[in-house]
Amino acid sequence: MKQDAKQLVSKCEKSQKHSSLIHQPAEPLTTMLSPCPFAQWGIDIEGPSPLAPGQRKFLLVAVDYFTKWVEAEPLARITEGEVMKFIWKNIVCRLESPEKQSQITVVNSKTK
Repeated sequence: MKQDAKQLVSKCEKSQKHSSLIHQPAEPLTTMLSPCPFAQWGIDIEGPSPLAPGQRKFLLVAVDYFTKWVEAEPLARITEGEVMKFIWKNIVCRLESPEKQSQITVVNSKTK
């Protein structure tokens, strides 16, 4: 099979002309900066994948830019409500940043 593919590519004129060209423009790499742990998150959806138990075929993944901490959850469908529930349950309630906690303390002391 490999030999057949190799012969097919060697006979194809388009493959011969364009195979070694890089088709993406060059851009400088930039680092993602975060001031402290759990202050900035990247969230991505992977899928659809083969079905898992519970008809789950998507994976919702959140990564903290500072610590590289990963939170992930398999989902059957992607909706705004499911994503908000994931953020609330896995990030806000579990990993609330100290910066936010101190701000809440200041607000609570001013309202008393």
